[in-house]
Amino acid sequence: MGQPSQKPPSQKPPLQPWGRLLRFGGEESEPPVLLRRRELTIGRRRGCDLSFPGNKLISGDHCKIIVDEKSGQVSLEDTSTNGTVINKLKVVKKQTCPLQTGDVIYFVFRKNEPEHNVAYLYESLSEEHGLAQDSFEANKENMFHVTKDTSGAGQGDEPQFLPPLPTTQVCFEEPQPSTSTSDLFPRVATSSMEPPAGRAPPSSPDGEPNPNLHLLVTDQGGDTLSAPEGVRAVVEKPDRMEEQLTCCICQDLLYDCVSLQPCMHTFCAACYSGWMERSSLCPTCRCLVERICKNHILNNLVEAYLLQHPDKRRSEEDVQSMAARNKITQDMLQPKVRRSFSDEEDSLEDLLDLSDEDSESSDVSQPYIVCRQCPEYRRQVGQLFHYSGPGSEQRAMQAPGDTPSTSASVTPAQDYVCTLQGSHVICTCCFQPMPDRRAEREQDSRIAPQQCTVCLQPFCHLYWGCTRTGCLGCLAPFCELNLGDRCLDGVLNNNNYESDILKNYLATRGLTWKNVLADSLAALQRGVFLLTDYTVTGSTVLCYCCGLRSFRELTYQYRQNIPASELPVAVTSRPDCYWGRNCRTQVKAHHAMKFNHICEQTRFKN
Repeated sequence: MGQPSQKPPSQKPPLQPWGRLLRFGGEESEPPVLLRRRELTIGRRRGCDLSFPGNKLISGDHCKIIVDEKSGQVSLEDTSTNGTVINKLKVVKKQTCPLQTGDVIYFVFRKNEPEHNVAYLYESLSEEHGLAQDSFEANKENMFHVTKDTSGAGQGDEPQFLPPLPTTQVCFEEPQPSTSTSDLFPRVATSSMEPPAGRAPPSSPDGEPNPNLHLLVTDQGGDTLSAPEGVRAVVEKPDRMEEQLTCCICQDLLYDCVSLQPCMHTFCAACYSGWMERSSLCPTCRCLVERICKNHILNNLVEAYLLQHPDKRRSEEDVQSMAARNKITQDMLQPKVRRSFSDEEDSLEDLLDLSDEDSESSDVSQPYIVCRQCPEYRRQVGQLFHYSGPGSEQRAMQAPGDTPSTSASVTPAQDYVCTLQGSHVICTCCFQPMPDRRAEREQDSRIAPQQCTVCLQPFCHLYWGCTRTGCLGCLAPFCELNLGDRCLDGVLNNNNYESDILKNYLATRGLTWKNVLADSLAALQRGVFLLTDYTVTGSTVLCYCCGLRSFRELTYQYRQNIPASELPVAVTSRPDCYWGRNCRTQVKAHHAMKFNHICEQTRFKN
């Protein structure tokens, strides 16, 4: 974390120290921090009296320790993003807490990573103030109101300190993603009540800070006055803009920020440059990162915010350091992580490792795919069923889908064995690999088709039978496609009313969608019906989606050719819609019932 630095003393005669801070966990030779001035500032900024320039867990201006010259009362005022922990109680931004000898102050508290903690012990060096501290400890119960947490079961008996003065301003800060203590101490709802006499603030049994306790404020003037019962503190709104523009890695305002895709979480480019070398997952949501892009809009917002708050701008040294660490100079793909993953990431990273490759990279960099016709697959199955008895290997080879689950008419896959590291394609329906034999089919028509003629997407149903549950036959000749019983729902331009008229017409005559398809294909062959894609015929191999789209075109023409005498009067008596089949309002039931849409557009045509 680096050693803290203290501001060099001025040339004036040194003032008598009134207190000191002793570092917890520091080296024995580390001198104490003497408190001489009325106000001691602590933070990451180099201009602070006690500076931690290399510790990103400490805010630029983290807090300040103030002594009242009249009463001698010492207090700590928090100005940080994540708060300060005093005696296992958390003080959040713009709140003050009185200090006394023996108080332990955590500028950084990491419950699970204690080696990152930054803690100091406060000691008073004034005899008079030491007596005042004893008096303060004895009367501390009279200076606060104790409240109960009503936010959850099992926490109702935990007391919480509220500010004693109605004029005191308290700032409640919304929780945000953080690498420090914000996740350890959630804010809780409170209601006022008096504490029993002599009751001390409780802490958790393991000695960790109690997440339900928040020591809030006393009057910043130093003297604490008793407040009338039922009077509440004035609540100040936090700086929401600063919260939204804070990087959760460095806990400072975003600088040259980038957004991750697809999750769109945003970080400083320099901060994420270091992260992406260790992991390809988003630091916030653990989503697999595919692309990294500059966020120009957010960068402009940060600049506009800094124009109004120039004091929050990063130092020149910090800017130069971030520029040196930044490895994201333009929009780029997430680089491949080449390291042994940490315990918290390895399982998910291993599962998604195949997806982390660039799809446009060469075949050499692609993962080795094994399908059911690869020698490696057969060898693995043979080893798996070596002790399962005779015939078990043959049954295992057939089980995954040499016989299709959706159509008994599809012939089994040819007795083909893939070449070593041969080319494969992934079925668009079941996402299982199969050997890529599309080029061979051009010379040998006996090889089953592996792709749709229209969209050219690969499908495995005709090759060895698709095994996806619910697949109706993802690839077949148009005349043999199994479109399912629901293919007539909204078949006429998503107009449910017109589609129901057609379904009722077919039902009264004992016809189904298969009769519509057969009659329409016959009319297509005669040239009576037309398709947008004029190359499609009844024998064209189509996938389910392309087949359904062509079926809808033919069904509209089928409905258009039904004689008016065979339809109910309520159907034929409706006037034609001006927009006809191109009407965008026909999906609404009232409009569809009022006008006929099985017609061409008659008005407003270009």
